[in-house]
Amino acid sequence: MPKSVKVEVPGKLFIAGEYAVTRPGGLAIVAAVAADFSVSIKAAKGLSKMRTNVGLDGFSFKLQDLLRSDMIDLKSDWNFALMAIKKMLEAVGSLKSEVEIEIQSGLGFGKNKKGYGSSAAVVCGIVKALNQFFNLKLSLMEEFKIAADAHVTVQGSGSCGDIAAIIYGGTVFYRNRDLIEPLLLPDWDSYVIATGKSVKTGEKLEASKLSEAFFERSDDIVKKLSIVQSFTDFKQGLLKNQELLRENISGNYVTEKLDLALKAVNSHPRLAGKISGAGFGENLIVFSDAVSQGEISLLMQSLEQKGMKMEVLKIAESAR
Repeated sequence: MPKSVKVEVPGKLFIAGEYAVTRPGGLAIVAAVAADFSVSIKAAKGLSKMRTNVGLDGFSFKLQDLLRSDMIDLKSDWNFALMAIKKMLEAVGSLKSEVEIEIQSGLGFGKNKKGYGSSAAVVCGIVKALNQFFNLKLSLMEEFKIAADAHVTVQGSGSCGDIAAIIYGGTVFYRNRDLIEPLLLPDWDSYVIATGKSVKTGEKLEASKLSEAFFERSDDIVKKLSIVQSFTDFKQGLLKNQELLRENISGNYVTEKLDLALKAVNSHPRLAGKISGAGFGENLIVFSDAVSQGEISLLMQSLEQKGMKMEVLKIAESAR
């Protein structure tokens, strides 16, 4: 057992299918994106401890106590982290020592979240760090199942597409809970445009009544996107997926800022952009087919004047 382990954890951004993937068998394409997030573990004397840089008070506990049904408050700030440890304990039986866990996050907290899947990053990071620290030799699929179980137990729902992307890295073609395949996109540059508005995806999902026709159409678009290599075809697929969401998601799915960003990006023939996630704010994911840095800089400046931030996005390396 090493003295300590530090795991760098990516975030996620949905490229397509983020609403349709929420039901069994639904499809999505999700990218793991490099993020300022890490989980460190070392052995502890006495009680296990958790701490983080996002302003939460530290938390002390005994590992085996987490197996008690009344130990974890699902509304507490440490709910995802504690549940990830509990599900790991249930999967492997016991761990050899108490631990100190430190979570360092640049993904924001509460209303200031970036929309990169911070809660998913927590459960995935803890599962991966425990696996490495105790040399448990769990496979990626075993890590995924434990992290997905923890996330859904706390959240109450979810497709776990974010879990799949963060555990496996790279870009994945994902079918709800039973298929994760690597998807190698051409070498296009990628960016993210942040609106500065945080959104709770679950609340938006509950408010949207979607038809079977919507799900079928979305899945068809995702399947076609997963095999295209031409940037023109890829952009057309994103536009079709975006239009499907515009037509079917209730309320202010496309905010004023998102609308401005979509028009600015997609008016350029070699840029393709789409809202990533629940909409109603947060992020636009953008792909560029050899657009000059000068043009990108002008677009960045224009968006900044409208209260949005565009920055380079790095797809995280595959964990395979």
